[in-house]
Amino acid sequence: MHFTSVDNLAGIAASGGLHADCVLRGGGVSPTECGDQAVKERRRGMPVRVSPAGVVGDYVPFYFAPRSPMLYKIWKGSVATYQKGQDPLVYMVSSLSTVDRAGLSWVGSDGNMAVVMTEQTGEWLRLDQIVDWPLMKARMWNDTENDGDRMRRRMAELLVHKFFPLDCVEYLVVRTKHTAEAAESCVQGKMQVHVRPEWYYS
Repeated sequence: MHFTSVDNLAGIAASGGLHADCVLRGGGVSPTECGDQAVKERRRGMPVRVSPAGVVGDYVPFYFAPRSPMLYKIWKGSVATYQKGQDPLVYMVSSLSTVDRAGLSWVGSDGNMAVVMTEQTGEWLRLDQIVDWPLMKARMWNDTENDGDRMRRRMAELLVHKFFPLDCVEYLVVRTKHTAEAAESCVQGKMQVHVRPEWYYS
């Protein structure tokens, strides 16, 4: 699940897919930013330790679950450079099988890529082993007295190198009917748009 502002959908559709942050910056494209800019800056310098290597900013990021810690920060108004809340945010949803069939270059992690202990892999079998799938299905991901690593693990990612084609996006999810209408006008029937407020905080 990759989330972006609905304001970016028309540009994404016109370009045929999602470009990595470093690619966008190199091309002088300035999308509506909804993430923490300090985090994005760090990701442009974080090394990817497995092939095809580079830095994290060279990849299009996907989470394995909704209601991420980053979305929580947005909900709480803790991202200084983005203060429009959750309603304009659209999930672009795909699947591991779709990525595999398309032959896309990717790297997966068992948690937050900013943490040194986080494992990185380019092997499907290993990815299935290291991602905490029960935690991905849980509604709450906060650290507890018995498990102080839950938040890091909830931030496990699939990173797709450079570009993610639009035809690999299976459907969109939004919080409100109003945003659904805006999203539908951008994708022009090329994919379904679902309203699922439970994927957001309230």
